[in-house]
Amino acid sequence: MYRRSVRIACFVIGALATAGLAYRAFQDESAFAAERQAAALSEQVVSATADLLLDLRASLHAYVAPGQGLPFWGRRAQDGIESLRERLTTLDAMVSTAGGSLKQSIDAVKQLEAAERRARTYVSRDEMQLAGDVIFTEVRDVLAAMTSDVQSIRGSLQRRHGSRQAVIQQEQLMLAGGALALWVAIALLFLPTAQPSAVQDPAQWRNHLKEALSRQAPVPESAAPQLLEAPLTPAAPAGVAISTVRTVSEICADLSALADAGALPAALARVGSLLDATGLIVWVASSDGSSLSPVATHGFDPRLVQRLGKVRRDGANLTAAALRENAPRVSAATESAPAALAVPMCGPTGPAGVLSVELKAGQAVDEAKVALAAIIAAQLATLTIPIAQPDTRDVSDIAQPPEAQSA
Repeated sequence: MYRRSVRIACFVIGALATAGLAYRAFQDESAFAAERQAAALSEQVVSATADLLLDLRASLHAYVAPGQGLPFWGRRAQDGIESLRERLTTLDAMVSTAGGSLKQSIDAVKQLEAAERRARTYVSRDEMQLAGDVIFTEVRDVLAAMTSDVQSIRGSLQRRHGSRQAVIQQEQLMLAGGALALWVAIALLFLPTAQPSAVQDPAQWRNHLKEALSRQAPVPESAAPQLLEAPLTPAAPAGVAISTVRTVSEICADLSALADAGALPAALARVGSLLDATGLIVWVASSDGSSLSPVATHGFDPRLVQRLGKVRRDGANLTAAALRENAPRVSAATESAPAALAVPMCGPTGPAGVLSVELKAGQAVDEAKVALAAIIAAQLATLTIPIAQPDTRDVSDIAQPPEAQSA
């Protein structure tokens, strides 16, 4: 732990730095809000200009439409052309800072005014065909070019405002990350450090060792003859006969040498006799561990096993619980169901399956049966692990020195 003055200085520096970062974040938030307002304003102007172009086209088409009055549509078309010039000038000022220009569309307004005057003159003379030629050729082309130019400006404005907003948001994330990293570093400085152990006298441990060697553990007199007369024969675990241990070792040896999966039910039959079980099922977990599938059974009707299907990992049963918790699970006998147990088959990456056992009626689940089932399940787990390929090189080549191999 650093001194108090150092900790106070670190805290003050962190608070000042956080205040500076917070002020910068507030500025970024204000800039982001202003950029959003500018984007909304530019979109409003572009939309109004596009709508004005459509309205102007409809007004000019009304010149040659039957039953329409020229004075009304003429004034509306002239007002629309004047408004269009103002809107294009406003848009040009918006895009000029980004290197864009609407000069071509602004210049085309004069061409549109001239075309409108000719069309109005032709209509006043009742020369509808000439007026239609002007409106549906020259005016149409001018308005189409303006519309395309306005849509192009809309896309450039949206991209520019979007890029600015993205830069501001990225800076805000960097400020937040910097503040978090700063306080994590300060917290690490506040963590207590390990105190160095005091240096002891080198002769101290020698004295302790000398005292320990000089003390002799008392040996009871009755224990000495038993120690000398104890037979050198392997002893079985408490409660398990030596014949049972020998049977388990034979079953494990058979399973380790198993080359054909079809021989597995025969080995399970011996396991059933060992555990006084009426049925056994070997379940293997899927690649993602979400379910169990039966791969070998003994004592159960195959149609029943087929009807059981897969067991999900989150299922409310004994087998699923053994897979989830990676520990043996037992179920005591009831009036309607015999006792049962399930033990996981563990591999290097966790449970690879489950061995489920249903005992005979009247048989209880004791610690000996659970231990024996766990031994068999451990041996069965090795059958689900891929075996490494042996070295196929010639033994004579490995045994000989390099000089003999080159000869």
